[in-house]
Amino acid sequence: MKVILIAVIILLLIVIGVLVFVVLNKKEQAAQVQTSETVNSGTEIAYDTGAVVTDEESLQKAYDEMVEKAKEGSMALEMKTEAISSDGENFECKLANSVKNKYDMYMVLYRDDTQEEIYRSGLIPIGKEISSFKVNKKLEKGTYVCTLVYNQVEDDHSTVHAQVNVGLNLIVD
Repeated sequence: MKVILIAVIILLLIVIGVLVFVVLNKKEQAAQVQTSETVNSGTEIAYDTGAVVTDEESLQKAYDEMVEKAKEGSMALEMKTEAISSDGENFECKLANSVKNKYDMYMVLYRDDTQEEIYRSGLIPIGKEISSFKVNKKLEKGTYVCTLVYNQVEDDHSTVHAQVNVGLNLIVD
């Protein structure tokens, strides 16, 4: 569980880094467009290499807003990575919406080998969990590699705010 949380935090840091790169790159591209403009004489205007940021406060504000936006998309996961069943339909497994989250969520489970949806939960409030679930179609004895998609939803209960995909193995004894 801690590994998943660490992975989510690392992912957020990467997203923040990419956003900073994109913002700075767009400014550089805008500057390059401006350098190609010509004056009436037809000569190209060179970009001043001594130009510096004069409004550090605005730059910091933009960075802070990006960090806050990235935090809104973060999701704490509480789950077991294996679900066990003796009948191929009813599985025991903790799947929770952590108290650290800001949104209600629902989960969708897909078999990796067929990409078929085999379970969809109802809305799970913050701080609540599912300890068992029933799949749509009975599974034969064996181990099934699946992907569980956590979907955080806005207050309207229909707009997906964020998604995270994690692995979940179903074991039928």
